Amino acid sequence: MTQKKSHPFDDIRKLVTNLPTGDLEAAKHVTDKLDHSLAGLKPLGRLDKAVAWLARWQGTNQPSLSKPLVSVFIGAHQVTRYILDADPVEGARTRIAALSSGSASVRGIAGAESAFFKIFEMGIEAPAADMRVEPSLLERDCAAAIAYGMEVVAEDCDIIVIGCAGFGTATAAAGIARGLFGGTASYWAGGDSSHAARHIEAVEMAATTHKDILDDPLEILRCFGGRDIAGMVGAILAARHQKIPVLLDGYAVCAAAAVLHALNPEALDHCIAAHITVEPAHEALLDRIGKKPLLDLGIGIGDGSGATLALGILRAAAAGAREL
Repeated sequence: MTQKKSHPFDDIRKLVTNLPTGDLEAAKHVTDKLDHSLAGLKPLGRLDKAVAWLARWQGTNQPSLSKPLVSVFIGAHQVTRYILDADPVEGARTRIAALSSGSASVRGIAGAESAFFKIFEMGIEAPAADMRVEPSLLERDCAAAIAYGMEVVAEDCDIIVIGCAGFGTATAAAGIARGLFGGTASYWAGGDSSHAARHIEAVEMAATTHKDILDDPLEILRCFGGRDIAGMVGAILAARHQKIPVLLDGYAVCAAAAVLHALNPEALDHCIAAHITVEPAHEALLDRIGKKPLLDLGIGIGDGSGATLALGILRAAAAGAREL
């Protein structure tokens, strides 16, 4: 009898299928308390749902944020040679240096929120292949990046912010969104930058190259994404299995989340879209995964800054709920 050959993605598919639901009773307790406080005047407004969500995934009637983690994923994509005429390794190194030295707003915001800050460097010395002409990653490399991203839960935190500062990741994210949801490359990759035309053209070329795999979300991730996006898929998935709430940041992060949503529409129940960036297609992507952003501050980057700002609001809302 011939044994069926396993594939690197098999374990990922199983993990996405069997998901914990969180503490629904804790969420109901908080919802009922807020609904009946102050004669039903909704003292926390839309934040009442966010606090109930926090209670569900922390498994307590008294949710709080005492050990937040801000995790920023950084990868490199060969497609940037075409779009920006730039070396993806040097570009990613520059971003890592900025985040490591503290010359990035997200570091200051994380410090103000007493959040642990960690950079997940996703193989920048071996950039993802040019998605225009070949798959970004081999299946085994994509699965390995997902597994590495799952280590985010080892930091002993009670909420995770996920941001991304990869070099070329916006183009990869647009390719994933186009692959998952259809539409035109200009819809998902459009913008006002001087490189917008090449950005769109790269997504169009990649969509043609990989047209035969568009029925499989993990293959879409493999062919269009890179190690940073795959790592974020792993981080979001691991957080779900550990029942840790997640704050999603910008467009690339939400593209990673969209891969899981395509595999299982309930896979993002432990996630909140912390804010919406000025990336033109970010709102459309949030709509596709059923998320309404908590904040709209006109932030133009997806490195975790907006989601880390949301930590303070969510912490204050949880504290307010405990007093009712």
